[in-house]
Amino acid sequence: MSLLRKIYSDSLDKKIIRDTKKKAVEAYSKGHVHLKLGYCEEAMDSYIKAEELWNSLGDIFSSQGMDEEASRSYMQAVDTWFDRSFVLYKMGKNEEALELIDRTLEQQSDNPKIFCSKALILFENENYEDALKCLDNALDLNIEDPGAWCYKGNTLCKIGRYDEALKAYDRSIELSNPQAFQFPRFAWISKSSSSQILPDSAQAWYCKGIALFELERYDEAQKELENLLEIEPDFEKAIELRILCSKKAKSRIG
Repeated sequence: MSLLRKIYSDSLDKKIIRDTKKKAVEAYSKGHVHLKLGYCEEAMDSYIKAEELWNSLGDIFSSQGMDEEASRSYMQAVDTWFDRSFVLYKMGKNEEALELIDRTLEQQSDNPKIFCSKALILFENENYEDALKCLDNALDLNIEDPGAWCYKGNTLCKIGRYDEALKAYDRSIELSNPQAFQFPRFAWISKSSSSQILPDSAQAWYCKGIALFELERYDEAQKELENLLEIEPDFEKAIELRILCSKKAKSRIG
């Protein structure tokens, strides 16, 4: 091959790589936008397109002996499975979502976020024991995840292990702060009616308050809810629960 032809070929390859990467990123971003707007079918199509493009890019890199770049591209294709599993959940297809998450875990078994997400679907399916195992797997990988501790507390409550749940909530609160408290994208284990993902320990305080209420420890529950309301004064469900705790505590005295 002449020098001129090699230069032209290399330039063409770089353009193909650049264009393919750009299209993959655009498709992936469109998936997020469609999902946010509630267009699940469109989101699914965009994520599938992104997967195809990332795999194509991986093939290009692999053919040129660029193994590290190829591996990254293939892993980005796998990332789309995780996003698609959430779309499937939103569409009410929990079993399909679980299958896709299991496929993702085969490639990313060291990712605690994926174990949390599997736990959340299992929780939704009322499969609490298996959900708890997944949360323990997540915490084995990242023991300082306040979201996973909070979710573990909620799961333990479902199987009546309240004392352990209270310890899990305490651990979540201990680890929480506005910078570090990050729930996984799949925020499905929540006792709050709000769909907002709270950036601090308010959710854990609220769940702990509910657990104490169910244990009829009303005075303690009130204190936990007061801590919550210092963080989020307009948390309506917490205000309602605190009032109910107060009434219950007074009725005991009366």
